[in-house]
Amino acid sequence: MPPRLRPLSSANADRPATPPATPPPSTSPDPALDARHFLFPLVEALSGRRPPRQLSATFEPRALTTVARAATPTRTRLGRYRLCHVSPDAAELAGTLHMETKVRAFAARVERRGSRWHCTEFHLLP
Repeated sequence: MPPRLRPLSSANADRPATPPATPPPSTSPDPALDARHFLFPLVEALSGRRPPRQLSATFEPRALTTVARAATPTRTRLGRYRLCHVSPDAAELAGTLHMETKVRAFAARVERRGSRWHCTEFHLLP
């Protein structure tokens, strides 16, 4: 016989026990968003190993202009980064880029348009 549960306070004594509510259906964003899809080509463009114009399929012109201005032929590697979904159709990326002489922080916004994700904003801090 299972143990019998009793209420903790007198306020709960007159109420019948109710089963816990079922959680709402998952509304998480499409798992197809992979931050590396944007970040690895970005690092190659910033370090001069890839022409920035090759990013035009996934980067909006404004973000691509920022990448092209920041591109220098130096060894650059990706540090830690974070991806935060702000809505089902938008996410924000933030992280660090390790360059030969310094570490720079970046921030980007990625939005879903139809079935594809596009980087709409990119900022590289000094």
